[in-house]
Amino acid sequence: MLRKILQKLIPDSAPVQPESLQAVLQEVETKILPGITHWQSPNYFAYFPINASIAGFLGEMLSAGINTLGFSWITSPAATELEMIVLDWLANLLKLPNDFHSKGPSGGVIQGTASEAVLVVLLAARDRILREIGKDALGKLVVYGSDQTHSCFEKACQLAGIHPENLRLLKTENYNEYALSPDSLDDAISQDIAAGLIPFFLCANSKENKTSKFSFF
Repeated sequence: MLRKILQKLIPDSAPVQPESLQAVLQEVETKILPGITHWQSPNYFAYFPINASIAGFLGEMLSAGINTLGFSWITSPAATELEMIVLDWLANLLKLPNDFHSKGPSGGVIQGTASEAVLVVLLAARDRILREIGKDALGKLVVYGSDQTHSCFEKACQLAGIHPENLRLLKTENYNEYALSPDSLDDAISQDIAAGLIPFFLCANSKENKTSKFSFF
């Protein structure tokens, strides 16, 4: 519906001559904003809270100005090392064990979105178990979550090569607490093991905001 509306308001091709910033902003206000979902509004509670803090805004400006590509040390040494340091700060604030620190066997990385983080942690778990049991066992891997788990978990399973029939979204005990039943999880794992499958990943949600958290078997 919105696409059809915008097709009537916006030219079919890019402008040949540049327009003033005032004209561009006026078009954004009159043609774009009326159809925008206002994620940054304090009254928007559907998915995630607003993140437009002054510190975040200044950080975005600085990051866009430098345009560093910090996906490896060789592409940007300072950005990569700063990422490790800041995540060590976070690990200390959360009182996580040394295994979660960069000086230990692990460390952390910052992902761009929650969906991306779900995919990365699932891939890490998948690769770890396949190193132990062999790559040919991919079709036997089973993952678990509740029926309240975010849809990005199912998408991550598809990208990770987990067979759709090996995704277990277990029914929650009640819709007041959104709690995953330990008994139903235990039953599902027992049945899968008896069938020759390999349980290896559990996605749990906090009941306060349904944020995904992860556990590996």
